[in-house]
Amino acid sequence: MLSKIGLTFSFLLLLLLSACKKDAYINVKESDHVAVNAEFVGDQACISCHQKEYDSWKGSHHDQAMKVADSVSVLGNFNNIAFEYNGGKANFFKKGSDYYVQITGPDNLIHDYKVKYTFGVTPLQQYIVALDNGEFQCLTIAWDSVKNKWFNLYPDLTIATDEWIHWTGGGMRWNTACADCHSTDLHKNYNPNTDVYKTSFKQINVSCEACHGPAADHVNFYKQGLAKESPQKLFMNGDESSVELVDRCARCHSRRTQLTKDYKHHEGFKDHYLEALLTPPLYEGDGQINDEVYVYGSFKQSKMYHNGISCKDCHDVHSLKLKKQGNALCLSCHEPKYNSEAHHNHANGTPGSECINCHMTGKVYMGNDFRRDHSFRIPRPDQSVAYGTPNACNSCHNDKSAEWAVKALHSWGTDKAMSDKAHFSDYLLAGYSGNKEAFYYLLNNPAFPEIARATALRNYTNMSLSEAEVKQLKKFLSDSSALVRNEAVVSYTKFGDTSVVNTIEKLLNDTVRVVRISSAKFIGVYGHERVNSKKFESAHKEFLDFLEMNSDFSTGQEQIAEYKYLKNEVEDAIEAYERAIQLDNYNNNARVNLAFLYYQNGAAKKAARLYAKIIEQEPENSYPYYMLGLLFNELGKNDAALKYLAQACEREPFNLRAFYNYALKLQQQGNYTHSMQVIDEALQHAPENADLLYVKAIGALELKQIGLARAIAQKLVASFPNQPGYANLLQEIEKRAEKIMLK
Repeated sequence: MLSKIGLTFSFLLLLLLSACKKDAYINVKESDHVAVNAEFVGDQACISCHQKEYDSWKGSHHDQAMKVADSVSVLGNFNNIAFEYNGGKANFFKKGSDYYVQITGPDNLIHDYKVKYTFGVTPLQQYIVALDNGEFQCLTIAWDSVKNKWFNLYPDLTIATDEWIHWTGGGMRWNTACADCHSTDLHKNYNPNTDVYKTSFKQINVSCEACHGPAADHVNFYKQGLAKESPQKLFMNGDESSVELVDRCARCHSRRTQLTKDYKHHEGFKDHYLEALLTPPLYEGDGQINDEVYVYGSFKQSKMYHNGISCKDCHDVHSLKLKKQGNALCLSCHEPKYNSEAHHNHANGTPGSECINCHMTGKVYMGNDFRRDHSFRIPRPDQSVAYGTPNACNSCHNDKSAEWAVKALHSWGTDKAMSDKAHFSDYLLAGYSGNKEAFYYLLNNPAFPEIARATALRNYTNMSLSEAEVKQLKKFLSDSSALVRNEAVVSYTKFGDTSVVNTIEKLLNDTVRVVRISSAKFIGVYGHERVNSKKFESAHKEFLDFLEMNSDFSTGQEQIAEYKYLKNEVEDAIEAYERAIQLDNYNNNARVNLAFLYYQNGAAKKAARLYAKIIEQEPENSYPYYMLGLLFNELGKNDAALKYLAQACEREPFNLRAFYNYALKLQQQGNYTHSMQVIDEALQHAPENADLLYVKAIGALELKQIGLARAIAQKLVASFPNQPGYANLLQEIEKRAEKIMLK
């Protein structure tokens, strides 16, 4: 029982990450004069020809993304200021011209740390200090540059030093979590063998070449006056398609997993990054922003994106400021009728009359940074009623109900979107609520955004699928969307289905690196006779580089562990999971998987200790109780098994398998009455679940409730005519009924 459940849970944890359109991808062989091997020369080399653009960029958020800490760049008050926060106190002071913070370090002792760099400018500024092994860490006590005061990024949390988000942990490590987007030509240069960073950059901030690419050849061309030759081409020069421009901005303005050690401007976004899908808790169930996702995943959902709008239509590309303010910006494209009370049904000049407050709701991140959702969606309070998602109406009218908002829209005659059911979110939400067919409809409809389709595929394959349903997914291995193709490969890796080896082998030569990487993983595990081919060797190296690139992440070690496990290199898998927990002592996904491997290899006591640790850290999480119940059942400790399975059923999230196994265990102990009570409670959450109904039928049979048992069995046989177990159950019920009548 444990091995089946363990594998199901273990490997759903990986890559954070118009559908008919091909991915914007530059093939180097087909590009003329691109800066493939040019060197970086710095922003000063650009000024003589591009003074206007330079002046616009100077002082922008890109310019001030990172600076050496000095009297000009530092905004915070370091005049012997003490700031108390949950779990400690920070003292900010100066020594001569240098800036210092006195704070608890990774050893739980108080130290003085010199501030090396500033990070950002407004609405907050963070500060970076150096630790050992080349690690640079961002303090979680930041300066509010609007209110001019210190504040804690995590005011409601007491964070231990062994947590990933402690200021000394990996989540706040500049080298790991921040540097790639705050400097130009960044190379992390992490050595996993020595655990040392030698991170470098060509320019400390986000300068001209961060977007336009290395400019040495371009500059030299004009210096040498080669008028008869074609000028050396840079990137983001105004001739990209809207999709390509958005993808280039997405390099930093997205929630994504980094695939490569070095960024190459002539390659596409998906050659270097795998974007996060629309999965909770990053996004709400309908795709609205929840966690910090940095715009790209939201914008790709929007009609604007699919109608050729890009970042530069609203934002100045160098100053980054909005081109116009208020509704005037929206009216650059939209008809004036949308700026009227007849459309928005609010008095002009009020917050409700502003387009962004209905179509770009937002959230506060990092304590004081309000960011808007770029999916540009129509308010859907009807979805709030059905699924509990947030909506724009009630974000302002928070004293009213979602039902009130639905009636208001109906009274205005503006609720057409709620009746059309044409938005992908309707199917995504239905899928999250258990409707498997809704996920498949969304996945199979190329008119929907590729990020929504890929999300549907991931969730669809996490559900119970028949052999026929798995086979019909094969067509998505050749989908026009690289994101969908990649998710299809990931799904077949999860299934362990070797029938698609020949198809996935072809994807080792896919034009997009992320697909090649996932395909190399699949072939490395399931295509043993193909691992000596040259195309596998090339793609496999990209995959191994990806694993090494992310090996300083706790989740990166999970990636390594999963691959080692699938290749039956169990000792290496255990070592990687142990390293994952070492990097983040609160990574309970890794702890769960490690416990499974311990148990599988005869170390049941070590496994039990890991589950107990999870319970210590997450006492209301149902899963560790459930797993302890299964473990003690396997060990023959019935009382302990019943105890923990019962506790699993009392906690969240609802765990159907916990109820199922608890009811089975009760029946094994002869307690059919209690078993029926447990099943009835579970059926309130999943009334049509066949496994629960089967157990209930057996309980009813043993309690001699023949009519109830027969009705359930007949329902199961009608619903699943090809399942012989249900027919056999019905036969057994009829035999028992005969015996009772004979008596």
